[in-house]
Amino acid sequence: MLSQEGRKNNMAKKILKVNSLNELKYSSKLDGYILGINKFSCLFEKTFSISEIKEFIYEHSSKDVFVSFNKMVYNDELSDYKKTLLEVDKLGVKAIIVSDVAALTYGLKTNVILDQFHLNNSYHTINHYVKNGVMGVVLTDDITKDEIEKIRQNTSCLLFKNVLCFSHLSTSARKLVTNYMNYFKVKHHSKSYKIKERNKDNYYRIVEDDFGTHILNNKVLYLMDFHLPVDYEIIDGYLMDKNVFKDVLTNFYDNDKMKDILTSKYELTTGFINHETIYKVRKDER
Repeated sequence: MLSQEGRKNNMAKKILKVNSLNELKYSSKLDGYILGINKFSCLFEKTFSISEIKEFIYEHSSKDVFVSFNKMVYNDELSDYKKTLLEVDKLGVKAIIVSDVAALTYGLKTNVILDQFHLNNSYHTINHYVKNGVMGVVLTDDITKDEIEKIRQNTSCLLFKNVLCFSHLSTSARKLVTNYMNYFKVKHHSKSYKIKERNKDNYYRIVEDDFGTHILNNKVLYLMDFHLPVDYEIIDGYLMDKNVFKDVLTNFYDNDKMKDILTSKYELTTGFINHETIYKVRKDER
């Protein structure tokens, strides 16, 4: 049987990836929150300490609260990583979201959600992780609706999906922005920048943090129209204009209004949801 505890009336719950405390004023209509944690989260504009998370859970006890450890972890960080995971394990959050599968060996009592950016796209792999203690996965953005439906039909795993965000494209541990600025003797003047493909009109967002450099789409992924067969839909205003995202949250569940608000500032995209990826491995090449 499918374990669709996240769904309400056969519709996915909506959860906000928190990038500022100000967002909380306008997100009461949503079902829960994803919090970043100090030192072990990336692509969050705000992260929280253990004590702040504990207080947050108390103040939002009616909501599903998730904590994200989505940063890749180096060997010299493993001891602190495990210690912090075990501390969060005692807080009573709905689930802990991780990228590093080492977390599965720590005996966590809290449900574990696996978020590996571009890797969760096959029910065979997902079911393997379920057998090893994973309760849910964040599906990649590089996936079609048909593929999501096939996964839904073949796994009991809880499914999470980004439905409003600047999609992640790639990450490098190198400080690419800093290296560029130093080479050309340019001062940093923004938390994020845009880069353009040579000989094309495609722009991408580039941002650097303590881990390295991340490339994001310049178009807003918007999948609210599709009513995907997942348990949780993730709303993420990372790097969006604060006033625009505030208006989106204020008008949540008014789909036409939300799209009008977003298109006043950004171009929208549905990504791969209705388009198969161009490159496929042939059967005789596996």
